[in-house]
Amino acid sequence: MGRDQDQWGAGEDGDGPVRAVLHVHPEGTWLYVGEPHGILRVPLGEDGRPEAPAEWTPGVRPYGLAADGAGARLYVTDPAGERLLWHVLDATGRPSRGVGWQVFTPTGASPDGTVAAHPSLPLLYVANRDEKAAVSCVPLGPDGRPDDGATTTLWVRGTAPLHKGLAVHPAGTHLYVSDPRGHALNVFALRADGRADSDGPSLTRQVLPGPGPLAVHPEAGCVYFAERETGALYRTALSPDGLLAPDTAPERLAGFTVPHCTGVAVHPGGTYLYASTTITLAVTELSPRTGHPSGRPVTLPLPRR
Repeated sequence: MGRDQDQWGAGEDGDGPVRAVLHVHPEGTWLYVGEPHGILRVPLGEDGRPEAPAEWTPGVRPYGLAADGAGARLYVTDPAGERLLWHVLDATGRPSRGVGWQVFTPTGASPDGTVAAHPSLPLLYVANRDEKAAVSCVPLGPDGRPDDGATTTLWVRGTAPLHKGLAVHPAGTHLYVSDPRGHALNVFALRADGRADSDGPSLTRQVLPGPGPLAVHPEAGCVYFAERETGALYRTALSPDGLLAPDTAPERLAGFTVPHCTGVAVHPGGTYLYASTTITLAVTELSPRTGHPSGRPVTLPLPRR
């Protein structure tokens, strides 16, 4: 068992759930890092380079993080409590003072830890423990509260109810779902309302490494994913239509390995790729146009409490 599993606790199958513990504010001002006892906010420079000092928001144990497309609220999943929490953010991306965490407990399937937000619509995508409702679409009201009555199942009878990774195309046209147990990347075509065209993937591609956490380059030229156990980072190309490029295999990023990786994120400017464990943050500079690494990765220690 890896160090991150020791700190976070094991899941039902004994190896703990994948946590999407990294998320970048849509304005590119902060890198949010989920910690066992709170959320660390790492300030980012204009080009996306991490800076110091970091700020800390205690009191929650986030397994998944996602800010809505407007950057007005931060959503956190709590699988142990089978609930979704959110906090209002101020114009800088900090939690608003005097406003606490709001709590939503869904009546349907329970979140397994991974959540992603639609970039332009008030809609969340939540991975569930129940394989009969593997991924749900959760609409958000004007005040940010999830609408339980309007929640729908996006993926029926999905595989691997635990350990999914989620990422949304920057144009909101596709949802990417990883299945590390099945060694597969799944792509869902999304309608104008953010819902899926069907109750199953539009495309499934088997890949040799077991894909875990996902992130999409903002120019939509590729998807990045980390192999869960080895922490090897991969880049797989996308076609202009948002589907995985045909006849292309995932490209391993040379020298970029983050064992027991728990989160992957890309700066909105396409300039930096971030990958984390519970104790380190690995960062590499990217070509903003192609998404290929343009420098060697650097590993930084994360502040601890």
